[in-house]
Amino acid sequence: MCAFSATGKFMRVTSVDILEGPIEKTLLRMTGPMVIGIFAMMMFGAVDTFFISLMGTTELAAISFTFPVTFTIMNLSIGMGIATSVILAQVIGRKQPERAQRVCTDSLWFTLVLVIVVASLGLATIDPLFRALGATDATMPFIREYMLIWYGAVGLLVIPMNGNAAIRATGDTKWRSLLMMASGLFNAILDPLLIFGIGPFPELGVQGAALATAISWMIGFVAALWLLGVREKLLTPVMPTLQEWRETAGKMLRIGTPISIANMLTPITIMLLTALVARHGEAAVAGYGAGGRIEAFAMIMTFALTSTLSPFMAQNLGAGQLDRARQALKSGLKFTLFFQLLAYALLAAAAMPLSHIFSDDPQVLSVTRLYLWIMPLGATFYGMVTIYNTVFNAAHQSNKTLLNSGARLFIFILPMAALGSWLGDLPGLFIGSVIGNLLAALLARFMAGRMIRQLEKDDAQPAQRASI
Repeated sequence: MCAFSATGKFMRVTSVDILEGPIEKTLLRMTGPMVIGIFAMMMFGAVDTFFISLMGTTELAAISFTFPVTFTIMNLSIGMGIATSVILAQVIGRKQPERAQRVCTDSLWFTLVLVIVVASLGLATIDPLFRALGATDATMPFIREYMLIWYGAVGLLVIPMNGNAAIRATGDTKWRSLLMMASGLFNAILDPLLIFGIGPFPELGVQGAALATAISWMIGFVAALWLLGVREKLLTPVMPTLQEWRETAGKMLRIGTPISIANMLTPITIMLLTALVARHGEAAVAGYGAGGRIEAFAMIMTFALTSTLSPFMAQNLGAGQLDRARQALKSGLKFTLFFQLLAYALLAAAAMPLSHIFSDDPQVLSVTRLYLWIMPLGATFYGMVTIYNTVFNAAHQSNKTLLNSGARLFIFILPMAALGSWLGDLPGLFIGSVIGNLLAALLARFMAGRMIRQLEKDDAQPAQRASI
């Protein structure tokens, strides 16, 4: 079934639905599968960590050292995937199937080159990089075992991530979600078999965890290529010219790099806030971390919505349907406010039992409850920021995403949290963080309003509209 056909069996969302169907109903149909898929991917890392923790403290510490590196590469991949999605979605919205094939194919070639460069650099710098991060003689052997396989197989992750982004650009989130679930399931099954050598499988320890991950990625790799090439007809065997490849690579870097950097600001925000919390004691840090892990699951709906809103808006912008794109933004904000306020109410009401998930220490429990009573309200405003950032990305103005994300961290959240800590100790810090997120949401709203007015002005002069 071609990406440009009418709605087919299994109620798959297509370009026709995105460009002509009921806006809110279509967004909900696209978002539902992504909620399940994102939850499955969140559990992916948790399963790895759990089984490795059963091996011992040294092995768990070794894997913990790999998180900053693997997270950085994954954020780079996510940024390039979003770039592929919004570029391709606008082409699909303009009903240019041959151009869509060229864009999709060239983006995968660019991703392949990027993977080879990154993996080569990673393999050459394992020892100096992880030594600089603080790895010891005890942990380095396990780090090498894990990263040698991880770097060797990272293409099986990055290329499917890019391919899945292309699938999402067509409006189909169902199959992307199924692929995410399948990868997570296979990883959970293979982890104990390969780590501990259960049954006929060899006991590979940390290498087994990396190998299980690589095999689960392979499943997604094959499936993504089949979906793109056979079902969606979005791949072409014709090699790109140097000019075509450079054009696609330049657009992906221009759109994807700011998104990747903006995504990396999220863990930096957590790290710097943790440093502020640490001034209030170890129990405060433990409670802050526990509350954050619980709150992350309350953001799944918003993360899923941003994944679907991006191709929806990009296709409609490509088709010159600014009114539908604007209405989708309003619907996205309405959904985010509703679900995040509902999540806040539920977390605040259930703070007492939820606080016992990670600890029984009275001080830790007290901080975790305080976190759940205050901080998820800030997640509501952060959800609004992510929606506005999605709009910037869909309009190929990801520089605004980076600007807004940087302002959120350095101008609003950190100063307000520090001021709150000084005025009102730990409760003040949490309240300051919430206020910082509110101010960031107001800035994003202002920036989005200006951008939309400019798009309306450009829309009145089609000849001046940028081509993809």
